[in-house]
This record gives sequence, C-alpha cells and structure tokens, in this order.
Amino acid sequence: MSIEAFAHILLEDTFVLAWHQSERSLTFHVLASLQQTHPAASPPASGDWACYRPGIIQFSGVTAVQGLVTQGSVTQTIDAEGSIDYGCIDSLAPALPGSYRIVGEFGDVTVAADEVALYLAAAA
Repeated sequence: MSIEAFAHILLEDTFVLAWHQSERSLTFHVLASLQQTHPAASPPASGDWACYRPGIIQFSGVTAVQGLVTQGSVTQTIDAEGSIDYGCIDSLAPALPGSYRIVGEFGDVTVAADEVALYLAAAA
C-alpha cells in the first residue's frame, strides 16, 4: 500500500538532511528526488540525473514514535561539495491503521500519527 503524497517521489534516492521530534509531530528535512511525472519536477540540474527539491516530511498528530535513533548516533555522509546527509529513505508505508513505518539510517521507525505529508520548497 502506498501513500498518495509520495507517488512520484523516489524515496530510495531522497536524502535525509535532519530530523526532529516535538510533542505532536515528527519532521524529516529531506532533499527529495522527484520523478519527471511529479507536477513540481523540472529537468535535472547539470550533473544530476534526477530533479532534487528540498522539502519536509511531516508526521502530524503524533501520539507515539518507536525505533527513532538520535541524529548524533548516525554516521554522516559528506559528498564532494561538502553537503552532509544521513543516507536515503529505504521505505515509507502505512503500517497498522493510524500508523506509518519509515526506514532508513535513522532507524526502523513506527509512527502513530493522524497523517503524513510532504512539503516541497519552491523551485529556485
């Protein structure tokens, strides 16, 4: 089962830049890899094979989070340009009713939440 908001996003090529949890939300800052079929996609920048756009994956109405590791305990990756990331998202899918499972270097995380959404930054 998939989540409609992520239908044209290549999660396995979406880089995690940071994450944080507050009382009722869990947020992942990402560099999302958009398929060319995504309405916000543009031709890839020179040197890239995909259209990348900064964004936020936001879980709202969170009542429980299990399996999330601290950012400081995950090994950073630094690319040739000096950008830091924490790997890509291995998977994101609904779990039980009212919960989601997101997996990556940050853990195998189950989030009890009302919803999950993707917010992309405007094109530069």
